[in-house]
Amino acid sequence: MLPDDTALATVRIAIAGMVYLILDALMVFLIRNWVVTLLLIQGQLAVTVYLILRFRRSGFLMATCLNGLALIRQIYLVRTGGSIGGLNARMAMTFYIDAILAGSLLAFYAMRNAGNYDDALKKKELITKAYYQASVSEEQLWKKNQELEKSNKIITDDREQMYRLAYIDPLTQLPNRRKFQIDLDQIAASFGVSGRPFALAFIDFDNFKSVNDTLGHHAGDELIRYTGFLLSKLKNTGDSLGHIGGDEFVLIIRQKMTREEIRTYIDYIGKMVRRPVRLGEATVSVSASFGISFFPEDTDHVPELMRFADMAMYQAKKSGKNQIRLFQKSMNDQLVRETRIIQGLKGAIGRNELFLVFQPQFFVESGGLRGFETLIRWKSAEFGMVSPGSFIPLAERNGMIVQIGKWVMRTACKVFKQVQVQYGFLGRLAVNVSPVQLMDPGFIDDVKQILKETAFDPNCLELEITETSLSNSVSVVMQKMDMLRELGIVIALDDFGTGYSSLSFLQQMPIDLVKIDKSFIDKINQDMKSNQFVSSILMIVRQLNIPSLAEGVENEWQRDFLRLKKCDIIQGFLYGRPVTASGVLRLLQPPDGGSAQQMTGVSKK
Repeated sequence: MLPDDTALATVRIAIAGMVYLILDALMVFLIRNWVVTLLLIQGQLAVTVYLILRFRRSGFLMATCLNGLALIRQIYLVRTGGSIGGLNARMAMTFYIDAILAGSLLAFYAMRNAGNYDDALKKKELITKAYYQASVSEEQLWKKNQELEKSNKIITDDREQMYRLAYIDPLTQLPNRRKFQIDLDQIAASFGVSGRPFALAFIDFDNFKSVNDTLGHHAGDELIRYTGFLLSKLKNTGDSLGHIGGDEFVLIIRQKMTREEIRTYIDYIGKMVRRPVRLGEATVSVSASFGISFFPEDTDHVPELMRFADMAMYQAKKSGKNQIRLFQKSMNDQLVRETRIIQGLKGAIGRNELFLVFQPQFFVESGGLRGFETLIRWKSAEFGMVSPGSFIPLAERNGMIVQIGKWVMRTACKVFKQVQVQYGFLGRLAVNVSPVQLMDPGFIDDVKQILKETAFDPNCLELEITETSLSNSVSVVMQKMDMLRELGIVIALDDFGTGYSSLSFLQQMPIDLVKIDKSFIDKINQDMKSNQFVSSILMIVRQLNIPSLAEGVENEWQRDFLRLKKCDIIQGFLYGRPVTASGVLRLLQPPDGGSAQQMTGVSKK
């Protein structure tokens, strides 16, 4: 049904009312036949029904008003005794009363049904709207689902990336130290259930730094990447491999093998690692040192297991590298002793336990005193006399050598400043410089400060550096050596022949003196090859116009051979043992009480 409150409805109601009135006027004024009058009354009834059904409230009111007026008229006619169109007035009155009652009843049901119909329409509209919204929501839900899937993929990718960053070494794609530690803890924890022991092997390249220095870090990275790939192919199924940093790899050997079988297994891996590798334009071959510990035989504590394997690997390096070492309890005892030595060394300077001795150096031809080499000694209250070969490497590893080296240089310069003042001695004072000390950023400033504090003549100071110093950054070492020589300091290359430097270093570096290591001097006259080797060294440095010094000369045939081969300077027990500062003064004291002979050092060339 159409709503009854619109302008169009008003017009239609008015037209229907006019039709009703026209029918009524025809009955009253024109029609006299009672049959036609009944038809006209039926027409009014039809208009009444139309108004009620079509327009509900408005139509009901209009129909009631029209029928009410007609009823009033019929009541009037009944009282006056009149009639319409030959129809009895009472009968017509009854019709209009019936029309009003029937219209009311019809209007009641029509409006109630209309309400139900409106409710149905509203429900239909709601259902239609809900369906539309559901359709829209379904599309939005689909879009949201697509966005959610993309977000989940991003989250999954991010989670994988975070996992790789946290647990995978980017260079070798192997488990890193953190992931390997987790795996090792889990394998150790499962021992209580499986009862299966395992071995842990530490793998470390030998002289890997030389690859980075000579070929660049990119070549070093390629070598590590290739080795990681190679080790992953060589390891047995079930073994776990990890790259824990630098050139260090770790391997968990889970297969049941005896110690000898494990040694054979690791030896095979070592041979494969040593095979030449092509890196750009160069072919490189490096060896590796291996340290192995056993769980639970050596320990059932994982941190100790790793420490023991690392300790065994360190022993392999100390034994000459390219070695396999199985952990032994004596290694741990040695580590404990080294730890105690380090702790004692930290307070050795403050407790005045360190002292210096000076070994004289002599010219071969003239036999005159050339100078002294400064040597450090440690008399510990706990350990007694500790060899420099024991505590110097430890001091270098933990960085204490920088402080110790400054103390040695400052103390030696103070002593020999007194010697210069008292005896006019102008010979050389040689002081060893550790590679760690040389590479310290403040080394040059420390030397300048010591010379300023002690007022020692830098032209009388000789700094001895080892070949291992040259294996560090060549440009940095050369720059520092040039700065030292500008101060007037002599540079000596110590222990020549024991390191890995090439003869080209002698041409490139500003070296003023070459010291031949005692290990070569000891073999003089023992075999022809040793004599030829020492002869070759002396010939080469002489051709480069660099003076030579032989260390550890202990007998006359060594001295005679060195004199024959034109060695310039000799140092060793044959001529003089190391002496304290007071011994230096006694050595320089002329026997007749006169002035001490002034000595000049080797001229720089």
